[in-house]
Amino acid sequence: MSHADDLTPRWFDRRADGFRHAVAGGLWLAPLIYLTNARFGPGWYGKVVSADPNRLLRWAASTGIPARGLEAKSIPDVDSGPRTARRRVPAYHIDLWGPRLALAYDAKYLARVEGRG
Repeated sequence: MSHADDLTPRWFDRRADGFRHAVAGGLWLAPLIYLTNARFGPGWYGKVVSADPNRLLRWAASTGIPARGLEAKSIPDVDSGPRTARRRVPAYHIDLWGPRLALAYDAKYLARVEGRG
């Protein structure tokens, strides 16, 4: 399987490494956050992020998520200079919450963080 065919979202311990992966067109599994006032109610939310909308849409289709879930939001190119002067790169993400979290996040990780919610 070529790099372009890889539809596995990757987790990184450092957010900067995740941004690098996403800017290069990979699928980055962003860290989960707990939101108390979110559109689908309080709970854990995550997202899969990439600068490659076609790869992100292929991943979504493979998991049963409709294409309308794709949202555009630029991300920083962490290698383009100091934080205050970094260029922004067009990127895309698909939000995950509730049962959809299991489509991308490891079950043991989800159990661990949900115990903190």
